[in-house]
Amino acid sequence: MRQTTLSLALGVVFTTSAYAETLPEFVGDTIVVTPTRVAERVHTVVGDITVITADELASAGQASLLELLQAQPGLEITQEGGTGANASLRIRGGNSGHTLVLIDGLRVGSATVGTTPLESIALDQIERIEILRGPASSLYGADAVAGVIQVFTRQGRGAPRMSASLGAGGHGLLQGQVNYGGQAGATRFSLGAGYSRTDGGFSSARPGTYGYQPDLDGDEKRSVNLNAEHAINDHHRVGLAGMMNRDTVEYDAGTADDFARNDVNSLSAWWKGRLSDRWTSQVRIGLGQNHTENFSLGASTGRFDTDQVQYLWQNDFVSSAGTLTASIERNEQEVDASTAFTRTRRTVNAGQLGYLGQWGAHTLQASLRNDDYSDFGGHTTGMAGYAYALSATWRASGSYGTSFKAPTFNDMYWPVTPGYQGNPDLQPERGRNLELALRYQDRRDRLGVTAYRNRVEDLIVYVFPTMENVDRATLEGITLDGGTEWMGVRVQASLDWQQPTNDATGRVLTYRARRHGTLDVSKSFDRWELGATLVASGSRYTNAANTQSLPGYARLDARVHYRIDPAWRVLLRVNNVLDADYQLVAGYNTPGVNGLLALQYQPK
Repeated sequence: MRQTTLSLALGVVFTTSAYAETLPEFVGDTIVVTPTRVAERVHTVVGDITVITADELASAGQASLLELLQAQPGLEITQEGGTGANASLRIRGGNSGHTLVLIDGLRVGSATVGTTPLESIALDQIERIEILRGPASSLYGADAVAGVIQVFTRQGRGAPRMSASLGAGGHGLLQGQVNYGGQAGATRFSLGAGYSRTDGGFSSARPGTYGYQPDLDGDEKRSVNLNAEHAINDHHRVGLAGMMNRDTVEYDAGTADDFARNDVNSLSAWWKGRLSDRWTSQVRIGLGQNHTENFSLGASTGRFDTDQVQYLWQNDFVSSAGTLTASIERNEQEVDASTAFTRTRRTVNAGQLGYLGQWGAHTLQASLRNDDYSDFGGHTTGMAGYAYALSATWRASGSYGTSFKAPTFNDMYWPVTPGYQGNPDLQPERGRNLELALRYQDRRDRLGVTAYRNRVEDLIVYVFPTMENVDRATLEGITLDGGTEWMGVRVQASLDWQQPTNDATGRVLTYRARRHGTLDVSKSFDRWELGATLVASGSRYTNAANTQSLPGYARLDARVHYRIDPAWRVLLRVNNVLDADYQLVAGYNTPGVNGLLALQYQPK
């Protein structure tokens, strides 16, 4: 029904695909939109942001989106096994549901569990990623308590051409992707498809863990993406974007034939017009989907499908005093599941105002937003930030922002079952964040330090026999990150000190390391590029009482690129070079040493 509704809507109106749509100002690696919803230079934003560009994606060598994100400042992951296994991502010590994930501006997460399965999104269909650390509910609404991860799919530029890669590795690893895109006249387009599979090489669970089976738990991913934009004239553009991911992953649940199928899809269409020299307007309609089904011995054991139809009308007004953004949004959420939820639909209507102004050394940013839910009512959030350029290279900033996380359908509408039932009277979790930052940036070197304190109240936790708003937590810490180049050697590093605690008990929240960091070193010479990435983490408690913990770990990954000619190159990647034996979730394995050898074709 949702697909039919969307198809009819696309026939009526073309609308915008993203808060960062495919317009000329978005080209390049110095412009970001996620921190403000308008285009601005990455080194002048008030927010704490990391940009992963297309070139960095191509040279990074990570096997999955999760591995790539784990190597970024302020981010931690947990995963119950290898590639494709159930995973969680945390920013600055927040819960997994405190991170909002967008694909081309669309929500694609589950309304039942409140998270997005990043482990199911194919890396080879991604062109760019923006990571905003800190609250952003006043920009994007619910769930942006600890941060936002925005993924942008491939776009076409230049003369139409094909790119492709094919690779193989240990444990039955096979992967390939092909893309054709470019610009023909007034139309830019990109069409791509990808495939990967592995037998995993090990059992997800360890002996003694519930469901353990001594078999190999593999993963198979299929993905396609389409991105097209047509310039009607100098002032008006229309476009269409879509991404489909199907991930089939084996796991341990008591038999030798347990697996899950996870679909993460987005489809949107847009129009953007310059109505005057000072007024730009955009309209969007889109569908975000997360469909999940579990199987055992060939029979379905549970299905949970989320569809979100999303509408946006955004207007940007530019004057000598700055840029004012005004938008209205609507999100129609629907759950279709094998479980008989007491309610399966809700709507969210939102209005947002944003301001960004720059005068000489001063930058001021502010935003205000109200989200009105059809079930629990309205919630208003805001943010104010200020930055001052101390010199051409040094910049200080500070901000204060509020946020909220909406209760999920599991929290509110799960039917009465032995030991559990939903609570329709739940209210949102609420966050209040204060942060200060100092940054240095020149043509070669960059260094930043950010201190933050985020108080989250009304945390939703299980109190027999239902969920209640009872807990409070404080997420505080310091992130140090930087990069330089010396004698042709490029170095990027980050180090996080954090203390995410339960205010009632004073204990550290589970699966958060009080110290974790990353280091990436690379060098190019002649036809070669060598690189290595180190991800390290301290110990993490596995229970709320802080009586059980996992030891710290360090994982080293290495990569070699050899350029045969301007279009062809070979990639050799070896992950976990030292074969470290570590766990991200108690009782579950992680991959040992593994590798990939790939041939890549990408003409310039």
